[in-house]
Amino acid sequence: MFKNAQSYAGISLLYVEDEAATREQVSRVLSTRGYQLTVAEDGQQGLDAFHEHAPDIILTDIMMPQLNGLEMARAIRAVSPDIQIACMTAFSDTDYLIDAIHIGINQFVLKPVEFNRLFIALDRCQEMVELRKRQKRLETENLRSKKIEAIGILAGGMAHDFNNLLQVILGYVSLARMNAEPGSKTESLLAVAEQTSKTARELGTQLLTLAKGNTAFITPVHVGQLIREGVKAELESTPSIDLDIYLPEDLPRVMLDTDQIQQVITNLVLNAREAMPMGGALHVSASTVSLTAANEPDLPPGLYLHVLFEDTGTGIPPEDLPKIFDPYFSTKEMGCQKGMGLGLSLCHSIIKRHHGHIHAESTQGEGTSVHIYLPVFHSKE
Repeated sequence: MFKNAQSYAGISLLYVEDEAATREQVSRVLSTRGYQLTVAEDGQQGLDAFHEHAPDIILTDIMMPQLNGLEMARAIRAVSPDIQIACMTAFSDTDYLIDAIHIGINQFVLKPVEFNRLFIALDRCQEMVELRKRQKRLETENLRSKKIEAIGILAGGMAHDFNNLLQVILGYVSLARMNAEPGSKTESLLAVAEQTSKTARELGTQLLTLAKGNTAFITPVHVGQLIREGVKAELESTPSIDLDIYLPEDLPRVMLDTDQIQQVITNLVLNAREAMPMGGALHVSASTVSLTAANEPDLPPGLYLHVLFEDTGTGIPPEDLPKIFDPYFSTKEMGCQKGMGLGLSLCHSIIKRHHGHIHAESTQGEGTSVHIYLPVFHSKE
């Protein structure tokens, strides 16, 4: 049983064939499957197309003018050792098989092509592509967790002392401001120092939240009201943003530390608001989903609450999207506060601590969607 076309939509495939009739027929069939298809007419064109498009899978004939399929595959292997390559070959090409094995061709399909066999070969290639993509996601997630853990270790050793010292500074600044002449230059400068100290105190709170061993106070919570109130409170002073909330009354309970999840809501709404300086729309929804063993967030199978924050803002550049949950990564110019990019990494840390998952999707100029998955609470009663 083959997958539906949607299963192939995210897979890019380079098809290289010099014979026009075969190329047209196979291209038409591959297009109906939903691949992101690039077609080349010989090995040199195929090599150029590989460098331009970086496909997931290459399907190529062997016998071609200028640069044959194996020569092209060898050149590609030197650049991308893990790419999946399938060769279409006739019985008369058997002299090339040893060469093909040495190059590391992943699949062979005999000519004349039987499409069922071709689809099986391509599905095997796709399984390896998806396996490697999943492995790369896990490696990226592991590296990000280590970065956050390193900050947590540092934070655990200094955040309490930092906040205690800061409280003394803030107290004396506030007292000095009370004794300054209202409206004077001294009073205005002290007001700036007081506000900056409060911002620093918020940073200290964030560091404490990130600190390793900081135990969350977790209880079963009906999350709908928490999300609704948090989102509305953050947007009440921004009438230029249209808010659309869909939170059914029958949402299941989730094990949460309400204060920490409130920080997640605040940070996500703040990011959405800053992405829409001229106004826009924010859609917030939640639903129950059942995840199987082979799920995209790589979570244990079971029931999860899926929370979606979707804005119509400026979007995130593709090269920045994988880094937005990294500590201190920010695309925003923040003046004297530039570099205080803990908001999304804090969200990542909190959701991970709740045994959930958070990720973002974005298209520049169209907006950003942030997906959160949290395990549903199962009562033992």
